[in-house]
Amino acid sequence: MGNREIELQPVHKAVYLLFLAHPEGIEFKRLGDYREELTHYYMQTAKMMDKEKILEGVDHLVNPLDNAINEKCSRIKKVFLEMMDEYMASYYIISGHTQKHIAGSSRIWYERLKVIKLPRELVVSERL
Repeated sequence: MGNREIELQPVHKAVYLLFLAHPEGIEFKRLGDYREELTHYYMQTAKMMDKEKILEGVDHLVNPLDNAINEKCSRIKKVFLEMMDEYMASYYIISGHTQKHIAGSSRIWYERLKVIKLPRELVVSERL
């Protein structure tokens, strides 16, 4: 890719950094558990933005009844697909990964994690 930079809006960058920091994956319905970390990333990427607006944006993102997180992930995916082919983009986008869990003999449940598949040894970051 020639070290091309993918430009994202601050809210999209904050969401991306959150998922990049969690290679184990995050369920959208549990984003509230990551509110503080997401707020930190958003405040670091939107330094000129009003703190109240940032907190309001985070509230939308972590609300499981709001579609904001899906919208942000779709926008991130679109940006990567504009820069590379679908195969290469599949390593960079936030995508689904389902884990099946069996507890006891008759209980089965699924953890619907969202992950970035990019091997983390390829990630170089400046800590935010």
